[in-house]
This record gives sequence, C-alpha cells and structure tokens, in this order.
Amino acid sequence: MQGGLQVVPGERPQVRAFLVAQLRWERYRALRNLLVHLLALSALLFWVPMPERLRTPIAAASGACFLGALFAGMMEWHWGRERNRRAGAFSPPGDPH
Repeated sequence: MQGGLQVVPGERPQVRAFLVAQLRWERYRALRNLLVHLLALSALLFWVPMPERLRTPIAAASGACFLGALFAGMMEWHWGRERNRRAGAFSPPGDPH
C-alpha cells in the first residue's frame, strides 16, 4: 500500500500466475454450473412418461453429470484456493487479508 492505494506487484510472473488461477477457477465454476443444471434437467425427465429403453441412458447420463459436477467442484475449490494464495502477492507484508 502506498498512500492508501493498493499496489500491483511489479513482477509480471506474479500477475500472470494470479490471472491463470483466476481463469481456471472461472472455467471450472462455469463447467460445474452447467453440469448441475444438466443433472437437474435429467432428474426432471424421470417424471415424464417415456419408454424404458430411454431411462437407462438418461440414468447413465445423470450419473456422468453427477461425477463430472463433483470433479468440477473439487477443481473449482482447488483453483479458488490457488487464486487466493496468488492474490496474497497483492497484499502488503503483514496484512491479514
């Protein structure tokens, strides 16, 4: 902090690492949101009368969406922590935030 203003680190690798972590976090967040919505849609399809031959592929797709959403959530958490760690370079030494 200089004069009450936040100072951007002078080293480009720090800024780049933060931006890469932010980008990866955003990608996994968007993927998780998409998969959760697809999972909700597939759950709604179980209420619609349909032939039995379609129920098995829909159940398999639901399982795949669920596992994909779990993986994307785990990666979102990982890159969120990495992003927050990299953002620490923007804070002055000794600042708890």
